[in-house]
Amino acid sequence: MCETGTSFVPIAEAALLLETTEMRVLMMLKKNELQGKTVDDVWYVDRASLQLCDKPKAADIVKQGCGGGCGSGCGGH
Repeated sequence: MCETGTSFVPIAEAALLLETTEMRVLMMLKKNELQGKTVDDVWYVDRASLQLCDKPKAADIVKQGCGGGCGSGCGGH
């Protein structure tokens, strides 16, 4: 788990900084890979946890053995 700081950014900005999707950021929050909080049902991510965590890789999102560019012809999706 990453250390926390005091500056928070909206989930959309966190996704841009990590070069990933908002859904992936939510998954990272759920797994405690990022630190965050909710304010009025809106998620914010601790900026310090963005700087200390590794950016997610394609392998974190795509099933192993699938390059993601097969057009679903492999039946893996």
